[in-house]
Amino acid sequence: MVGVWKENSDKCSRIAAETSTPIKVGQRRSRVAVYGARSANEGYKSSWWSSSKSVSAWEETVEAPPGLGRKTTGIPDEKLVKCLTQILQEKDVQAKMDAEGYVSIQWLLKVKSALSWECGGNAKSLVSAIDSQVGIQLDEAHRRVRLRSCSEQLLVEAKRLIQQLPFGVVPLSSFFGLPSLSQMQKRSELDAEGLLRKALTRDSELVIQGAFVAWQPRAEKLRKSVEQLFLEQDSQLHSKIQQSGDVPLTWIVGRYAEKLGLAHSDVRNSEALAEAVAGALQNSQVLRVDRHRLTVRKGRSPERAPEEPRSGETDRQEGGERKGGRAASQLRQLLDFYFEPFTLQHNRYLLDLILKRADAPQDKGPWRVEALQNCRFTWEDLQGLGRIQSALTKLQSRPDGMVELRDLKHLSCDDGQLHLRTQLEVRNFVHAENVSQDVAGAAVRYLTASREQQQEAPMGVVNVMSYAVGEMMTDQCPAGTQRLAKVKRQILVYRTDLICLQGLDANEKIGASLATSLVEEGYGLASSKVNGEANCILWDRRRWERLREDLTDDALVVELKPYEDPETSIRVVCWRANVHNDSSRLFGAHEKVLMCTDLSRVGGAEAAGIVDGLVGLPSVAEEVLGEEVAAHIPAPPGLSLDGDCELAPVRSQGLNRLRHPDAVFFLNMTPVTALSGHTAEYLEKMPQEDVVQQFPCFRLPIVAAFDWQNSNWAGAKRAPSNAADHVRL
Repeated sequence: MVGVWKENSDKCSRIAAETSTPIKVGQRRSRVAVYGARSANEGYKSSWWSSSKSVSAWEETVEAPPGLGRKTTGIPDEKLVKCLTQILQEKDVQAKMDAEGYVSIQWLLKVKSALSWECGGNAKSLVSAIDSQVGIQLDEAHRRVRLRSCSEQLLVEAKRLIQQLPFGVVPLSSFFGLPSLSQMQKRSELDAEGLLRKALTRDSELVIQGAFVAWQPRAEKLRKSVEQLFLEQDSQLHSKIQQSGDVPLTWIVGRYAEKLGLAHSDVRNSEALAEAVAGALQNSQVLRVDRHRLTVRKGRSPERAPEEPRSGETDRQEGGERKGGRAASQLRQLLDFYFEPFTLQHNRYLLDLILKRADAPQDKGPWRVEALQNCRFTWEDLQGLGRIQSALTKLQSRPDGMVELRDLKHLSCDDGQLHLRTQLEVRNFVHAENVSQDVAGAAVRYLTASREQQQEAPMGVVNVMSYAVGEMMTDQCPAGTQRLAKVKRQILVYRTDLICLQGLDANEKIGASLATSLVEEGYGLASSKVNGEANCILWDRRRWERLREDLTDDALVVELKPYEDPETSIRVVCWRANVHNDSSRLFGAHEKVLMCTDLSRVGGAEAAGIVDGLVGLPSVAEEVLGEEVAAHIPAPPGLSLDGDCELAPVRSQGLNRLRHPDAVFFLNMTPVTALSGHTAEYLEKMPQEDVVQQFPCFRLPIVAAFDWQNSNWAGAKRAPSNAADHVRL
């Protein structure tokens, strides 16, 4: 018997004799022998092999395993990979694949004799042969295998191309010759560049910068990975957060090394790596990091002042007079920005300043124009606003520096005292009657506190916001992006547990952008669109767990459980009411219910009684404020203020027309506080331009807090559901 390996012919003969397995001469030649025989032929070597490995590194003697006439080495085997690819496409193998598309390597070797023969029955040999292949994907443990999609193959090829270049930055056009891209073009209507951009944006390690592709900085990758951990929040991380809120970064590094893309050598020095993660999280909008204690907790980063407005020309002179003039100009622009009516009403620091300085409203309404204009504050009160403090420090060093700030757009300055010049109302939280002032005060403090001062949520209290944003989604004018940013600020100015958005389609371009921004703030998301009606419900994942989700009569229903009270569940309904809807099927008589409703289709909140199931349900605005929240009526398309925007309020006899389009109903809970609306006089006389600027959706979000542990509210008993006998008109 003649062996395959020339140098080990005696040893191979002895192995064959022991196993009685005849091997014909030349039948199964090893890759080492073939490679050594053809090493002089450069055409035999593949391009990647010749550029990365030397021939001598692989010219080593390898024994054949007992019972087999073949032994593989670390050299990639095209025949083996081709055999595996064909096997993974067979129907019986695909039936064995799990939910992720993987199939066990051990099962393949046991069932597929051809594959076992090719790799010598050795799983490690199979793994080493396919580890560097483009078309096949191994799992993290190297125990399962699956075929890669064309997009995944494109990503692998792109990364290899970038790694081969010295600067790590590659023009998009350099990828046009990749084989996987050619395959994708045959199945898609997109051009090569469109397919590339779509595929490469899915990878966290690559970033597209104009017409170039580059590696994403490690700090950015670490930040996104840690933020994703806190958004997904598995049981161990959730338990850690519940203990104290602060999670040690060293624990995260040790527990989630693979998810963070860290090598074992990195994990050994966990403290140094934790410091690197802390630095990466410094600019996070989702997490707050303590770089001294090396801990991280959930919560949005502190509100930042806007970037300094850039003047038309740069002052390069060092003269003190020129510097002072520039500081005065910058401070003026910052003050005009901060005290613009919309910004003022959606800045936590300024709202807290009004709460401390202005007299409390005498009725269940907002701070009126007169009360705000009589409110006095000093320059020192504004030093908590980022860049204003820096600009003030520069200006106050000049004896006459503050003189230049007497004539401001929204403020007046008299003897160092500031007060508003703008005709403005600011919404106010009104406490419910017969509710403990301590409970109501704690609820308001949690809703309005800045991120640095925010404490734990009051036990047994749930906060909710309801906002109909559908009309904003239809705005295709150039100002649509600005309106979307304003809507986001309206939603995030208060830290509510639940957010119900009627009309938001999370799968549509504009809706997806807003939904993604909210999810990044730590909210869970459920969305639906049936018969053209879109709804979204978001919940704070720090406090709430989703139990189930239903879709009934175009309404989205999510049942949530608070972590602090596992025996309780709240049924949250988000919908746009219709006279044909029967909301009585959305909940049971003994359930705790929050129903966030857009009632514009049935004539407003006054007509809620014509909807079956809403009869007898109390409205939080009506119970706490004494009236529903008013809003402007948008004009039909075409009656615009200018040629670029189709938005304007309906006017009659020189006044804006008003409506009450939304309501939040509740059952088996007690209202604690509710955010007031504006007075009718203020809304009716508001200039049309101000309406568009201050109310991007021509609505006001309804914000309220409820005590779910107390269901003795007088109005919370459901009346018989007979709309014909209980019309609230």
